[in-house]
Amino acid sequence: MTQSEFEQFNARFNAQSKQAYEKLLNVLAQVMRASSPLPTTDVGNRERLSVAQGLSNKFIEHAVTILYLSRGTNLVLPSFRFSFVDLVSMNVLTRASFEAFLTFHHVFYSPLTKDEADYRYWMYKAAGALERHDFPTVIGKFEQTRLEDEEELTQLREKLKPNAIFQSLTEAQRTRFFAGKELNLWRWDPDSKKVLSWSGIAIHAKLSEVLASHTYRLLAGRAHSSFLSVLQSVETRKSGSQEEDIIVTTSIINIVMANMVREYCELFPKAQEALSKDREGSGIVNWWILMGRTLDEFNK
Repeated sequence: MTQSEFEQFNARFNAQSKQAYEKLLNVLAQVMRASSPLPTTDVGNRERLSVAQGLSNKFIEHAVTILYLSRGTNLVLPSFRFSFVDLVSMNVLTRASFEAFLTFHHVFYSPLTKDEADYRYWMYKAAGALERHDFPTVIGKFEQTRLEDEEELTQLREKLKPNAIFQSLTEAQRTRFFAGKELNLWRWDPDSKKVLSWSGIAIHAKLSEVLASHTYRLLAGRAHSSFLSVLQSVETRKSGSQEEDIIVTTSIINIVMANMVREYCELFPKAQEALSKDREGSGIVNWWILMGRTLDEFNK
């Protein structure tokens, strides 16, 4: 690609980014609505699909809030008036959205065998119960929740015992997991014998290296207030380049959201039917998926 061709592409990319955001958001909302109510099926699978929908709701709520923040924050106090675009919060929510998609991909979309699907979901569910296991119970209902969690964990442990992937863990790993440590073992990969990183899952989802590693690392830095993230915030305010940063953020979400739509539709046939009827929506989804897979070419 020549410099002239790249500049033309970049101008088109920037112009399409903000327009496409609302269209993709609308497509995701449409396919999610088409998949409700859940089909009558066995209790276990119905629960799993319900949690997948809940994760999708988390994603779309983040995405809607990012769009809302991109339009500016205004607040008048007795001694001061705030008027700004909260790019830092947009980036934090972008990272949360990214991880919501990667969780959806790993737990619900990518398993190839029943053992994989069961292991990832049951361990993901168990990790959720274990996260609040040691939380102080100052209210009576929390104690009841803890008892319910312990019963749930007992059932999940029994389900996991014959699972081939669970058996690939060492006894020490299993003990530490159910002690509330190593809770990320739901991302365990038996082939490499290690816990997959978020970047590793992103590569598996066929996202480009620039998104899976470099972009994700920068987003994580924004969330954790790294020195670089603070420096970038200062420079953005000095240079007045907020519009460029908004375009970058919306472009990242566009790519992730397009992939979320595709994987959601694979999981829910009624959602796929709705997407198939929307030619424009399907085209936008496909364009941004392709963009997310080919970004590395523009860094050569």
